[in-house]
Amino acid sequence: MQFKLLVDADVIDILSRFPARKRHRFYAHFRRIQRYPGNYSDHTEPDTAGRRLNVSVFEGQDIRYWIDVADRHVKILEIEANE
Repeated sequence: MQFKLLVDADVIDILSRFPARKRHRFYAHFRRIQRYPGNYSDHTEPDTAGRRLNVSVFEGQDIRYWIDVADRHVKILEIEANE
C-alpha cells in the first residue's frame, strides 16, 4: 500500500516562488519520497515534539518530512536552504 503525500502550506508557498522548472523538479522529488520514503533520507533529526524527522537534501534545500507509518502518510513539513 502506497503512502499518501501531504505537503504543508508553508512549503507550497516557498515552492511557488521558485521558477517553474525547479518547482516541478521538487514535486517530482516529493513523489519519489512518497514511493520510497526511507530511501531519500540523508539524515534524521528530532522535531520539537520528539518525533524523528527525515531530512532529504535536494538542490541545496533541506526537505524535512515525517513518515507516519500508522496512517501511511509522508508529511513534507518544511523546506529551507541547506547550510
